[in-house]
Amino acid sequence: MKKGVVFLFYILTFQLFAQEGRNVLTAITFDYTHQFPFADLKESYGDNSSVGIHFQKKTQNNYLFGIDGAYIFGSKIKQENLFDDIATENGEVINKDGLFANVLTYQRGFSTFINGGKAFLFDENNYSGIYLTGGLGYMQHKIRIQTQEDFIPQLDDDYKKGYDRLSGGLSMKLNASYMYFSKRNNIKFFVGFEFIKGWTKNLRAYHFNEMMHASDNFRNDIVFGIKSGIIIPIFRKNSEEFHYF
Repeated sequence: MKKGVVFLFYILTFQLFAQEGRNVLTAITFDYTHQFPFADLKESYGDNSSVGIHFQKKTQNNYLFGIDGAYIFGSKIKQENLFDDIATENGEVINKDGLFANVLTYQRGFSTFINGGKAFLFDENNYSGIYLTGGLGYMQHKIRIQTQEDFIPQLDDDYKKGYDRLSGGLSMKLNASYMYFSKRNNIKFFVGFEFIKGWTKNLRAYHFNEMMHASDNFRNDIVFGIKSGIIIPIFRKNSEEFHYF
């Protein structure tokens, strides 16, 4: 699945940036998003953050096409009693030397989408306006388990998979942004909102602390985000110019 997504990313990126006509915009954006989880995702994690990159092209008719990717990270884990089966009565995990271990947990994940939409410009001679897009893609998330410098046999790389709740699957995204292009200087930025709905599944077969097989049902993962970022436009200079990456 991951190899297929990466291959599709390169194919579409090449096609998007291969050639430009008149009055079009090709841009790269870098963004930060503060995300609020809902539904099943809210039961597992608190609010988190993501940083991403987006390749986008606006056609002469103000239609939008692009592809993006984002890295998700957070520190609020709501999964209770995650290590009950290997912890003491007081909830402490013991390392190989018989001492209390320092076990940290974080949220980690990523998403990638193929997007399409429409730009509504305030001025035909300027790219500033409202950009509305929707996309289909893939989202994945898990609990990262960090044992610092402790060696804990029951939490080595293989055993961590029984606790990390790795989940992933098909997702859709809706995005509304205001993009600003200054006519006087090089200031170019955007702010906006995004909504992500994921039909993810558990990608681990067994949960050790619950001593049971993971559910095969789809999760209802919903995320609402507030985002902002910078825009790096790549402008066409003549009708025959090509841009390669």
